[in-house]
Amino acid sequence: MVKMRKFAVLSCVILGSALAGNSTARASTNLLTNGSFETGDLSGWDFTGNTGFTGVINGAAQDGAYFVSAGPVGSDGIISQTFSDTPGQTLIISGWVAGDGSSPSDVNFTFDGITSVTLNPVPNQPWTFYTFTATATGTDTFAVSFRNDPSYVQLDNFSVLEAPTPEPSTYILMGIGVLGMAGMAYKKRNLIAVS
Repeated sequence: MVKMRKFAVLSCVILGSALAGNSTARASTNLLTNGSFETGDLSGWDFTGNTGFTGVINGAAQDGAYFVSAGPVGSDGIISQTFSDTPGQTLIISGWVAGDGSSPSDVNFTFDGITSVTLNPVPNQPWTFYTFTATATGTDTFAVSFRNDPSYVQLDNFSVLEAPTPEPSTYILMGIGVLGMAGMAYKKRNLIAVS
């Protein structure tokens, strides 16, 4: 009975280590340049469309010291970046938006021409996190379009990350843990049947 308990504890530790290893496997770096605008400008981004009433300012940013304050009137301004990635990889795309609820206003997150986040009008909200996933093609483009006729929207901390891929050793450890738990359950069932 003592051996069985030690075996159960060891199996749980191995399984737990494997599952924990899955969450820390191969941390990804941001594929965007200057995603939090900490250069104090829009370097790394292409800025097209309506470029009026938009700039990077120092203040109550979501991340770091700088953020985009955007208030184009009548049509959208667009910031975008094209980057290289691993074809077929799942990408996690995210960013933060703050607004005062004024209208007309909008913010849209677009990946390769497909809009995945639309705020129209932008709600009265503090910094709020928005995210979606997409599949990498090898070369992709992320764009944020925005407008706020009577006021400004705030944008910050954009990232495109490749989803973590578990290390092969994670699968091996998890397999050992699952086999150990299955063996323990089988042994327990046989002990009950004999009793």
